[in-house]
Amino acid sequence: MLKYLISVFVVMMLAIMAFYAYFYMGFFIDFRPNATVHVIFRAEDNGIYKDDGVEPLLLRGVEVNSFVPGQSYWELGATKKDYLRWFEQIENMGATVMYAANVMHSSFYNALYHYNKTSENGLMLIQGVGDTLTHTNKEELSQSLRKVIDIVHGNRIDLLNENGIQVYMRDLSPWVVGYTVGADWNPDSIAYINNNTDMPDSFEGRFFSTLESANRFEAMLAQVMDETTSYETRRFKTQRPISFISTPLTDFLEYERIYAAQLRKYVQIDHENVIPSEDMRAGVFAAYRLFHFTDNFLSLLTPSQQDILTQLLDDLDTHCNYNGYMDLLARYHSMPVVAVGFGISSSRTPTRIDTSAPYNERQQGEGLATISAQLEDKGWAGNIISTWQDNWERRTWNTAFATDPWRNQYWRNLQSQTQGYGLMSFDPGAYSRPVLIDGSADEWDESHLAHTYDGISIYTKQSVEGLYLLVKGDDINPGNMLYLPIKITPKSGTSIYEQLEFAKPSNFLLVLNGETNTRLMVNMRSNATFMRFHEEKTGENPFAFVPSRWESEFVPIMIALQNHLIFTQNQLRTHTARQLFSRETGLLTHGINNPAHGNFNSLADFCYGDNLVEIRLPWMMLNFFDPSTTRVHDDYYDKFGVEGLSINDIYVGVARADSGYVPMSPVRLKSWRGNLQFHERLKLSYFIMQEAWRQ
Repeated sequence: MLKYLISVFVVMMLAIMAFYAYFYMGFFIDFRPNATVHVIFRAEDNGIYKDDGVEPLLLRGVEVNSFVPGQSYWELGATKKDYLRWFEQIENMGATVMYAANVMHSSFYNALYHYNKTSENGLMLIQGVGDTLTHTNKEELSQSLRKVIDIVHGNRIDLLNENGIQVYMRDLSPWVVGYTVGADWNPDSIAYINNNTDMPDSFEGRFFSTLESANRFEAMLAQVMDETTSYETRRFKTQRPISFISTPLTDFLEYERIYAAQLRKYVQIDHENVIPSEDMRAGVFAAYRLFHFTDNFLSLLTPSQQDILTQLLDDLDTHCNYNGYMDLLARYHSMPVVAVGFGISSSRTPTRIDTSAPYNERQQGEGLATISAQLEDKGWAGNIISTWQDNWERRTWNTAFATDPWRNQYWRNLQSQTQGYGLMSFDPGAYSRPVLIDGSADEWDESHLAHTYDGISIYTKQSVEGLYLLVKGDDINPGNMLYLPIKITPKSGTSIYEQLEFAKPSNFLLVLNGETNTRLMVNMRSNATFMRFHEEKTGENPFAFVPSRWESEFVPIMIALQNHLIFTQNQLRTHTARQLFSRETGLLTHGINNPAHGNFNSLADFCYGDNLVEIRLPWMMLNFFDPSTTRVHDDYYDKFGVEGLSINDIYVGVARADSGYVPMSPVRLKSWRGNLQFHERLKLSYFIMQEAWRQ
């Protein structure tokens, strides 16, 4: 009996080990080394083809991720039901392909399999591998790519996933166009590998090799791509096109040193230096993520680079987006070129001074449609918009310091530029917006009344995106100025403004002054942008000039912007050439922020009506650290930076210019720790893209 139990135990352990090796470690024995290798998709000339087709595929699409409000990237995120709904909307927009920059939850692949099995046309997929800001190790990249291949072929069980055991048993290979390696490479990592003499400076394999002009990083990529193709060829007897990601920060162009230093453009990776062999029947393509890098980039190139590109630069179309960049890339490459990411944000705050942002949803859609059409006109094989949905977890350099990074998924930061790139928005309210900024009081009733004084009433509402105010009275119109003090923190405030005396020392002052000059102001003690960026702008430490706790002045609310203008040597000698810039973000936009209205402006912050005005104030502009838990900024000069402070109430008041003393009333804050309310809404930009792609 004991021998029998031992035998059963040994057999079970061997079975478990075999299961683990095959489905998790990717171990296999090739019993068909001479079997025919099938190629469904192939990249050749300037296009990507399917099967034996003679016409290239029309690759139009969007980048997808798993984000839904209330869940972090390491949690489940979107469900199969969510994905099925999204896939239908994506295909109805006219898209033919999706791009996944990272390995997704199994629910995504299960949903795509189900959708393509039941849809007449279905959607193709380009699968990316990893956030390669940290994945510049060859072994890690190769392992990640083998995992992706197993997932694509429905042959993977992931036992050590942060979302629990993930079972990938759906064969998606008929719809997977190809693979991309990397994302936004860190130039420092590329430079490190290029200068590491322990790394080989060339590579020659069965499927890929490098030219003599290749650098060490390109040699590493060639080896990774060779191992990846070899794995799929041997294990699954198939191949598909493969590429690595490049951006304007890492492309093949070489800039003069003075300009390269300002742009941090000191490395180059070139798809043309990685050469496929005849055994690589599926071919290769050049994958780029596009963004506005610099104006007039052609004038910044080194003389030797200009000589190399002389013929390509003749009659270059510099009137297109990116100033001729997309035209140059299409001419330069001997392989199909695919834009696996380009986007325009519809958030209310930009990040740099040399653009016309912010853009509303109409401008977002028109801009995306223009870029897509130009890419196709210049001969690009595919164009993929980044992204499908807004992502509240994304952080922006000029706002990240002001919020709790562990709670961003619970609220919509209208001030964060990177959160607004989607074609689909997650709007506040379970089924509809709690307030439509349109000059109508239809959504308001007496239960929202917060304060009444001198014939003027203030009503308030709260949502995941901000504080709403309805100011109502007999003479409320653009011609009459009003002042609304707002007290946020008990640790500081200002009681006097011109002839007005506030009942509570206030941190913010909303000045209603017509349709073009209405703004939210902040007292200097609560000025987050001054505290965080003043030294970078002027060289002066803000903590050396501590504003008064109770009597500091009210100033405009500014947002820091990057200065991407390129300067000559003489200009760089002046301090102003190196400064951060700023613009007023507290200046509010008048308009109708009602998606159902013909004059809808998604950037509108307030709207006058008949003896009333509706206002939306973004939470971050009011110094909220995390509105979902009613935490605001603690005192910067007590804490030497931004920390959270829990509060229960804020105070609001209203006054005319000659009111004198201004009473104020409390507004109880509402947290939504377990009651996050939102609904999906296709942006106006979605319908503009739908019309463009249907044409």
